[in-house]
Amino acid sequence: MKAFFSDVLDDFLSPVFLERVRQKFHYGDTQEDEFQKVAEEMLPLMREEAFWEREESFVKNHHQVENGTTIYENVVMSLGKELDRLQESYSDRGMLSQSYMLEVLASEFLLQGYEAYNRYIRENTDWHVARYHFLGSEEDFPIELLPSLLKRVAPQITCNSAFCMLPKKSVAFISELTQDVSLQCKGICVGCNNISCSNRIADDCSPKNPLVRMTDMPLTYGYRQIFGKFSDQRL
Repeated sequence: MKAFFSDVLDDFLSPVFLERVRQKFHYGDTQEDEFQKVAEEMLPLMREEAFWEREESFVKNHHQVENGTTIYENVVMSLGKELDRLQESYSDRGMLSQSYMLEVLASEFLLQGYEAYNRYIRENTDWHVARYHFLGSEEDFPIELLPSLLKRVAPQITCNSAFCMLPKKSVAFISELTQDVSLQCKGICVGCNNISCSNRIADDCSPKNPLVRMTDMPLTYGYRQIFGKFSDQRL
């Protein structure tokens, strides 16, 4: 189990990151202190529990990859169970604004994790990320693979019969790695065709319908576009 990317953690309380998230989700200047306080309560919990793990796999849809130019990795990231408990405590006390602030901050934090994973692969292996595959979004990667993937890669994360993961602030995906310099994935949501989505990034690379099941709270329109209709059906 690898501790979460230290550079992403170190950046979490930076004014640039917090201001970007606050503006993105239309929190006013009067809520700046409240937003900062929620982030400050989150960070020690994430430093203690957040992690990621990878498992190299040379198979796609149970068949050996034969050309030798592509490999696949099972990847899991999680922010840990204590963040779920903090969010539940906000809800139990009627602090719905703080609960949703935690939600958007955790979601944006995990998005940074994809870019950090890309950098890790590029800097520590002879490969780089060509594409992400999310279980349930493609025929070759059915959602039914999730329980076995979690059991192998991160047994401390579980999922229920609806394939919702616990801890809730967790993601699982399969990364396609290549040595082809013409195939470069810069991060999740790159190349999304929905130009009105607040999370869209210019350039190209990312499936249109990833399953990123993180919480049982209603998601904003922008996150529904990222996480896909499949996740809405599981709410």
